[in-house]
Amino acid sequence: MRAKHAAPRTPRPASGGGIERTRYILGGIGIVVAALLVWGFMHFMASAGNEAANGEMSEIGAAQDVQAQTTGQEAIRSVQGLAAGGSYAQVTPESLKRFEPTFRYTAGPSTDPNTVSVASTATDVGIAVASTSGRCLYAHIAVTGVTYGTGTTCTGVVALKASAPSWPAPA
Repeated sequence: MRAKHAAPRTPRPASGGGIERTRYILGGIGIVVAALLVWGFMHFMASAGNEAANGEMSEIGAAQDVQAQTTGQEAIRSVQGLAAGGSYAQVTPESLKRFEPTFRYTAGPSTDPNTVSVASTATDVGIAVASTSGRCLYAHIAVTGVTYGTGTTCTGVVALKASAPSWPAPA
């Protein structure tokens, strides 16, 4: 008996090649979509973080201005107490210090919320208090009332020109 030899096989084309290529293409598209989603999320979070930081900075500036306003209000009461029925010319840094020793008073510029710059004439007084927000708060005290303002030059002399009916809203 003769051994039968098997007929040589002819290789078949791989039918899985198209499926593999499709998997690679879909995988690549999936990676691109995932990368775009991550980028979009990170961009959204960065802008939300910036908005939150800006809001927090405004709140911090407002709190710093309130501290300076509190000092300014006390200084206004002190000026009014010293000048009650008399001339504003007697209101000086030294007389304010004796009247209300809680704060520092100077004829020079205010450099912090606990230092009040004072300038006086016979008819009015200007006070300026530096806020740690970078603004300077002004009060102009006269017989006719008190007017307010803000600026960057923090001296009582500049405060003599304040003309607003109240301090502006905190920054």
